[in-house]
Amino acid sequence: MAFVPSAGSFGSTFVQHGGSSRSTSCRRTLGADGHRSQASKTGNVGVKMMAKKAAEYDMKTRLREELEAPFRKVRMAIYAASGVSATIGGFVSGSRILASMSGISGVQPLGETIPNLAIDLGVVAGAVFLYQREVKAGERRLERLARGAMVGSLSIELSNRKVIKVSDLRGSRRVLIVGGNSEKVKEILKAGKPFQKRLEERNLVVVPVAFDKISDFKELSGGWSGQSVAEAVLTNEWKLWAEEESKRVRAPDIQKDIFMTIIRKDGRVGARSSQGLAWQRLLDDFEKLPKKDKYGTP
Repeated sequence: MAFVPSAGSFGSTFVQHGGSSRSTSCRRTLGADGHRSQASKTGNVGVKMMAKKAAEYDMKTRLREELEAPFRKVRMAIYAASGVSATIGGFVSGSRILASMSGISGVQPLGETIPNLAIDLGVVAGAVFLYQREVKAGERRLERLARGAMVGSLSIELSNRKVIKVSDLRGSRRVLIVGGNSEKVKEILKAGKPFQKRLEERNLVVVPVAFDKISDFKELSGGWSGQSVAEAVLTNEWKLWAEEESKRVRAPDIQKDIFMTIIRKDGRVGARSSQGLAWQRLLDDFEKLPKKDKYGTP
């Protein structure tokens, strides 16, 4: 998914594709309580996944990729079989051409053999092209699913003080991550306060995260409260994730600027932006969406 540099198109791209008063410094302390310890484990899983290569994707990610493209391996098998068959045919045709050129009698005429060889070579080339395309498409899906798993493994604390993973909201809530410079995060959250109730009705959870310094969550959230806002647990893990994402899309410095990302209901990483957020446009786009799709999924 492409990096979205402008605020004006941020809301549109999203569619296409009360907190406690304790200081955030306490929330960053590893092992502060049982929840924090568990959050640390899940956060570390996300960081480790960032270094995975295609050959190292876990079984769960590969199974999800197969569910998204159930016939990919069937197509690849057909392409491979076609390529092997055409290669054998090409070898036979080539042998006949050499025999004919050597003056051996009784072989198939060149007028028939040469077209057959051309057809075999064309089939081999087409099979190789289609096979490689399927392989690359599979790698792209695995990469996308792995990115979703990365952010899904990060932890948040809801308004009821329950600590969950981002992936636990899959299928029911969208997540808007507003991270970066603490002052800019405050400005964006403050500007969005009038839209909080309506955004909550559209199943949006906002997670503000300061990457430049330790900030009090209540101050950082700009007065947001209730189910529409959640606190990032162990922000060092969030920062590592954001650094990897920002490098991948060549975003500005996350400690000096803003890096916003939306996680869709299906768990996929959606649009990103490094500038202001048009809250009204984002809300308008959300309200155009049906509450459930044709399969009954919210």
